[in-house]
Amino acid sequence: MIRLFTGIELPENIKEQLYSLRGGVPNAKWTEKDHMHITLRFIGNIDENIANDLHDGFTQIHAPAFDLQMAQVGFFANGLQMRHLWAGVNNYQALDFLYDKIESVVSRQKLPANKHKFHAHCTLAKLYGTSVEDVHKFLEYNNLFRSEYFHIDHFTLFSSHPRTDGDGSYYRVEAQYPLFGYWS
Repeated sequence: MIRLFTGIELPENIKEQLYSLRGGVPNAKWTEKDHMHITLRFIGNIDENIANDLHDGFTQIHAPAFDLQMAQVGFFANGLQMRHLWAGVNNYQALDFLYDKIESVVSRQKLPANKHKFHAHCTLAKLYGTSVEDVHKFLEYNNLFRSEYFHIDHFTLFSSHPRTDGDGSYYRVEAQYPLFGYWS
């Protein structure tokens, strides 16, 4: 079994800009800089043979390259229970198109459908008992956030592995899939 997800790797300068947003939120566990990415499709724990079939399907995806900017900050919540802080994107149409292509490959393998509607973002922090007021202060302070533009010319298949010290996971790049042409 292997735990997989597809995503967009972020350039180091973009990670630095996102990393600079850390702080000022009680009970937040901030994302490590080397974990910052945009998840396209969480696949989960699957058999190696299915992983190979997914890889073959991903190599057949034809989607255009595009430019992207991290823009705005927001949160996910369950009622009044704050769950995550995130940074969104400005060119979500290109990511939605790529997500649909990936989802098509995943569904052909008869894997469960994604439980959540796709919302392109980079997770900044997980929240544990953070108040609504503290989240709103963070949003108010960072509401004009915009990263530099950066070019996306591939998407990545990552594997996730538990750390030996039990403190979270680490990610490994399993494959990269080129994007061709240019999004207009």
